[in-house]
Amino acid sequence: MNRPRTFDLDELRERLTDVFVEHGYRGTSMSMLTEAAGLGRQSLYNAIGDKEAAYVQSLDCASQRNAVLKAAMEKAPTGRRAIERFFEEVVDVSVAPDPAQKNCILTAGLMEGIEAEAVAAKLREKWHELCVELQSHVERGQADGSIRGDAPAASMTTMLATLFLGIRVAARTPTQRASLRKTVRWVLQLLDEGSPLP
Repeated sequence: MNRPRTFDLDELRERLTDVFVEHGYRGTSMSMLTEAAGLGRQSLYNAIGDKEAAYVQSLDCASQRNAVLKAAMEKAPTGRRAIERFFEEVVDVSVAPDPAQKNCILTAGLMEGIEAEAVAAKLREKWHELCVELQSHVERGQADGSIRGDAPAASMTTMLATLFLGIRVAARTPTQRASLRKTVRWVLQLLDEGSPLP
């Protein structure tokens, strides 16, 4: 008879996610994962799978951590304010001292160019989800009048997604929070009626 698990699977995924967030996919070893999990290699494999499987689940776990931000964006009075709220959070976490906040598993994974198909597919899926989320608020802003209606929502979403990536990369340099916030303000002005289209 198999012994029952004596650990919480969700808590285990949270621990593994922290390791991947801090060290990236390639910088994380199975020994690092087993140490974080407090389990032997075989027990961890039985619970989660191999390193690829653990990373894929960590991408989902990291995405779920954004539930509070997504809820705040939904409650924002306008689409433009929702997007402002998103970038306020992105800047704040990007300059946070805690690696679990400062580092972005999605951005890092995309930059690593991981070839494992399951991982690459999950990264594409999470990137698509982010773009869909941003575009939904762009379209909402166009509907409520807070975002210009003379530019395609898809084009503005690409601009915003690129800004997100840029912030995440720039934050790894000695860039200051104030500088990143100023950049966000300048870019978001392109959402306003009368601003020159890029």
